[in-house]
Amino acid sequence: MRELAKIFIAVGTQSVGGGTSTLFLLRRFLVEREARLSEREFTEAWALCQLSPGIHLVALAGLLGQRIAGWRGVLVAVSGMMVPAAIITAAMTAAYGVIADAPLAHAALAGMAPATGGMTLGLAIVLVRGARRHGMRAIVDIQLVRAVKCFTQSCHVRATSKERKAPSPREAAEYRLRSRRGLRARGHDFGLA
Repeated sequence: MRELAKIFIAVGTQSVGGGTSTLFLLRRFLVEREARLSEREFTEAWALCQLSPGIHLVALAGLLGQRIAGWRGVLVAVSGMMVPAAIITAAMTAAYGVIADAPLAHAALAGMAPATGGMTLGLAIVLVRGARRHGMRAIVDIQLVRAVKCFTQSCHVRATSKERKAPSPREAAEYRLRSRRGLRARGHDFGLA
């Protein structure tokens, strides 16, 4: 149980950037280093957690903890991953509030986008490598990916091509008045009579 706690605490303290880095670290610790799960088992668990409502990584931590150590593993895995991450997130949010307007902070945030894209692509390659199929199943998988890609592109085109009607000046004025009334009811004062 201690080893499981060490793994999930390490993931909770090292996974900066969200889902991709967390998933990559979980895979590295549980599949490659500790060999607690096979590549196939890990990929199937991740696919199953994609179907669950809520935060998929929390569901994955619980499922992997349950498969490795039963109900105690669920508690250890979820708390080991979430508690350190919550503490680090709160501290970094407070620190960012102090330096938010600094040019270096803006440059750091701009540099995170390409790094996140690269991590996502790398993780996709690693996960596909462990779940690849041969023969007719591979052809079906490829066609399914193509169909999903075409569908998502057509949805994106339809969503971006719809024009939103701008509110009339009267509608805009009514909205502003309703907003002010609501804020005044909650104790805000605009200095207006």
